[in-house]
Amino acid sequence: MTRITLLALFCVGASGGLVHAQQGTTQPVALQEEPTPPQLPRVEVTPEADSAEAQEAGPLESPSSSFPSETFNFNELFPSLTDQVAQPWDGGSRGAPLSVFDNPRAIDIISQQRLIEKAPLDMGQALENEVGVMMQRTGRGQSSPYIRGLTGQQVLILVDGVRMTNSTFRSGPNQYFNTIDPNTVDHIEVIRGPGSVLYGGDAIGGVINVVTKSANYTGLNYTTGGTIQRFSSADLGYTGRVSVEGYTESTGFYGGGTYGNYNNLDIGGSPDAPVGFDVGRQPATSWRYNAADLKVTYLVDDSSELIFGLQHYRGEDIFRTDRYPSNRESIFDPQVRDLYYIRYQGVSDVGLADFYQITTSYHRTDELRKDRDYRMSANPNIVSERSFFDEQFGLTFSFMKDCDSLGTVSYGFDWYHDEIGSARTDFNYGTDPPAITDRAGEIPDDAFYSRYGAYVQWDFWMTDRLLLSSGVRYEHVAAGATVTANSVTDHIDPEYQDWIGNIGLTYELTDELHLVGSISEGFRAPNLDDLATINGNVFVGTQLPNPDLQPETSITYEVGTKLNTERFRAQTFVWWNDLQNFIDTSAPNTMLLLDRTNSQAYLNGVEFSAEYQLSYEWSVYGNYWYTYGRNVDTGQPLSRIPPQQGTLGLRKRWNDGRDWFDTYAWIVDKQDRLNDRDISDTNRIPPGGTPGYTTLNFRYGRMISPRQRLSLNVENIFDEQYRVHGSGSDGPGINALLTYELTH
Repeated sequence: MTRITLLALFCVGASGGLVHAQQGTTQPVALQEEPTPPQLPRVEVTPEADSAEAQEAGPLESPSSSFPSETFNFNELFPSLTDQVAQPWDGGSRGAPLSVFDNPRAIDIISQQRLIEKAPLDMGQALENEVGVMMQRTGRGQSSPYIRGLTGQQVLILVDGVRMTNSTFRSGPNQYFNTIDPNTVDHIEVIRGPGSVLYGGDAIGGVINVVTKSANYTGLNYTTGGTIQRFSSADLGYTGRVSVEGYTESTGFYGGGTYGNYNNLDIGGSPDAPVGFDVGRQPATSWRYNAADLKVTYLVDDSSELIFGLQHYRGEDIFRTDRYPSNRESIFDPQVRDLYYIRYQGVSDVGLADFYQITTSYHRTDELRKDRDYRMSANPNIVSERSFFDEQFGLTFSFMKDCDSLGTVSYGFDWYHDEIGSARTDFNYGTDPPAITDRAGEIPDDAFYSRYGAYVQWDFWMTDRLLLSSGVRYEHVAAGATVTANSVTDHIDPEYQDWIGNIGLTYELTDELHLVGSISEGFRAPNLDDLATINGNVFVGTQLPNPDLQPETSITYEVGTKLNTERFRAQTFVWWNDLQNFIDTSAPNTMLLLDRTNSQAYLNGVEFSAEYQLSYEWSVYGNYWYTYGRNVDTGQPLSRIPPQQGTLGLRKRWNDGRDWFDTYAWIVDKQDRLNDRDISDTNRIPPGGTPGYTTLNFRYGRMISPRQRLSLNVENIFDEQYRVHGSGSDGPGINALLTYELTH
């Protein structure tokens, strides 16, 4: 495997520091006017203050002006790339807090402002239409993010910096991203491309860190509450949320509960719908969920705090829409996720770290799937209940040290251990009373999976215009399970290890234009789904385990530009991902069995996003991205590669972002580059490929009193019938989403 040589941690005689690192963040939208609350001291990793140019810049002009003067910087309504920073203090991010403008990697931060405007019913809608990200849905109530053509096991999902991706995540799409309540989310950080050095294995396609809400520290005692009521017309759906937050002396709290109930979806009604698409209410698209959360912050002193987080999600009656009613009925009921974590973090002026963060966590996934098979060779009277749980214990240490003119060093250690429980019971309702047969679960009941790793990352301005960002990690994985494959039962206990590196450069061509580039390695050891699971939860047939699989490794090359002017900001990336020992799944054979093998593959693509500010309140924005993937060994396309697509929109924000208007078009090309596996998956991909589509949408929100707001989102105004590539559920037809918000 290609090795990236890590430059020496400190260079004698090197000059400059992280003088360009920014400490600001995009402010969330409030329902009432409040002064910006003071926070605990931010992590000081810059040896100098902001540049002289920034200090000399004048204040923002009044909103009444038609457009600010030439000294204007993007205001809070349209934050510039320098104002967008993933802060480790806020949500468990790692590495120096570089702004999106300075960071050599492809990073997007979906702010609270944008989430409120989107009014997402689930996490799929929260990330939909973001550049480089496709949200696939095998069924409603499920969503799986594709980043640069990869999903499932190859995309690392974090919640508040705590690993959510576990050892049982299936290859290809899965439903687990939707077990996060979108109403609890403050912002989302998306890294496109490998993030293995900072975050560990599985981060080959990218990293998604979902940061949840917490109380604002104001220095004063307060208590406030609120509610969100949301109604959607296409599924006669309802979402209700009640929350409370406050501070008492040195203790802050934020928490609440959510209930959602959605009926079968009214899909679009295009008269030229292809074979496999039906007009009207799509069956098996109803679902419901309830969720609860609590985050308590205790200020130990003026430079450290203790955080306790609790999250619970329970989804019910969630169909795999692609199977029903064509051949099988698969229902997840319930789908449960519980997260508990304790975090101690703070800043220090002495020692080996200016910032430290220690987190211990417990993350549990519970799943019960009820299957009934209607195919000719099966007995439809048998209902199979297949359950498993994954208990994941975690411990992480993250540190950051300002080395003055030698930049910033971030380093740490993380450990996660999974314990699995699994069972299966078949009920034959063709007899009276029903015959009950207990069988082994799909995942071996005695399985475990343990990983640990250590990393160091160095961010250093080599000159006033050239930033070097480089890092290295050691990763070790051990697994154990009793595997049955091809009528042979054996206990396996494989171990895997690797060194992973990355290096990135940001060159400040001008104050407004940065040239960036990086080379990043990725690593993913086979997980329990690959090694030991007889998985019937696939599109057709049964997927067999392979205990002899080798770890996946990748090396991604990307170059790009980042433009950040007074009116215009844009990012462009061209990238290539060379995948070694890619774990691929075959198309089903005559016995409907699927094999997993290692092969060689590559992906490449182009990504572009931009926003141009027309006036103080108006802007035009859009994005475009294209992905290509190919299996070198078979010569076939990789499965479910997203089609080229983009958005184009016009938005207005006023009243400090409390009011808005937004209209945009979502334009998607057809995808007819299919491999044998895609072609056999006729329940999700129509013959000949997934047709292209264009939808027109708008959003409008308005404060109707100092504490109340109404917003209306209308999706798919022309009632276009469409399906996101590889999904089992169509998109909604014309859909009105009405939201009422109240704070007290």
